Amino acid sequence: MNFQTLNKQRKFVLIAAAVGVISCFLPWYSISMFGYSSSVSGMHSWGILAFLAFIGAGIVAFVGDQTKPMNQSFWLISLACGALSLLGVLIFFIQLSGATGSGGGYGFGIFTGAAAAITVLASAYMYRSPSDSIKGGFDSLKHDIEKKAD
Repeated sequence: MNFQTLNKQRKFVLIAAAVGVISCFLPWYSISMFGYSSSVSGMHSWGILAFLAFIGAGIVAFVGDQTKPMNQSFWLISLACGALSLLGVLIFFIQLSGATGSGGGYGFGIFTGAAAAITVLASAYMYRSPSDSIKGGFDSLKHDIEKKAD
């Protein structure tokens, strides 16, 4: 793989997915009480969904001809991975929203993860082929699955 010849869409998805994976190991929530401090990384509860979705987006960026944008099937899969990672980050964020009043606060990892998930979604969508659509992606994915089943 030559990073310089990599398509812009794949490049941005790959970079955002790598940042998202790294963010899962950073503190997503920190708490300090009575001189004791502790932090929780994204590798807990819904953060694991975000981690796996970031891995999936990174893998999809490598599949196929790397000098061209993703085909409709992989484009749809990368959008789904971006949406799942954002969903995992948001659910994690919402679950901890009631606990922030007890001496804790959100860590920079959760915000980095959210930004990476949004970047995966945005870069996959913005740099798609002009002919790509959600409906076309579902049809292409269905056709690929039927072809593999035969």
